[in-house]
Amino acid sequence: MEPEIIEKPEMTLVGIVGCGSDVTDLDILGLWQRFDTHEKQIQHRVEGTYYEVHIQEETSPPLHFGLMGMAVERIEDLPIELFVKVLPAAAYAQFTHRLTDGDFGSAFQAVYDWIESSDYVPAHQYDVQVYDERFKGPEDPESVLEILVPVVPKVDG
Repeated sequence: MEPEIIEKPEMTLVGIVGCGSDVTDLDILGLWQRFDTHEKQIQHRVEGTYYEVHIQEETSPPLHFGLMGMAVERIEDLPIELFVKVLPAAAYAQFTHRLTDGDFGSAFQAVYDWIESSDYVPAHQYDVQVYDERFKGPEDPESVLEILVPVVPKVDG
C-alpha cells in the first residue's frame, strides 16, 4: 500500500468520543450508532463524508481516544453529548484501503510498516479514517476508505 502525501487544511470535527487503554477497548459500532442519533442536530455540517479519529497517548497507563463524527464549517449550538476536535493543518500520508485487500487490522499494520520504512515520521499521535461515498459499509467488499496519518520528514541525526 503506497500512500500519496497530501496537504490538508485545519479540520473542525464534531462527534461522539470513546476512551480506553487501546483501540480494542472502544465499542466503535456503538459510538457510530450514538453519533447517528445526534447527526441531524449538527448545524453547519459538511455533508457526505464522515471521520473516525484515533488518538493514542503514550502515557502510563496508556490512553486511546476515538471520535466518530463529521466536519463542520463552524461550531454553533451543538448537542451537549457531542465533542469538538480541531485537527491542525498538516501534511498527511493518505492511504487508500479497499476492503477486498483485507481487514482494518492488516490495513493499519501496512500503514505503520510503510511509515517505519519511509522518509517520514508521524507528526502527531493520531490517525484519521475518512468515509465518503465510496464506503458502502463494513460488510461490502467493494467499500473503500482513506486512512490519513499526519507526517513530517525524518530528520537525520
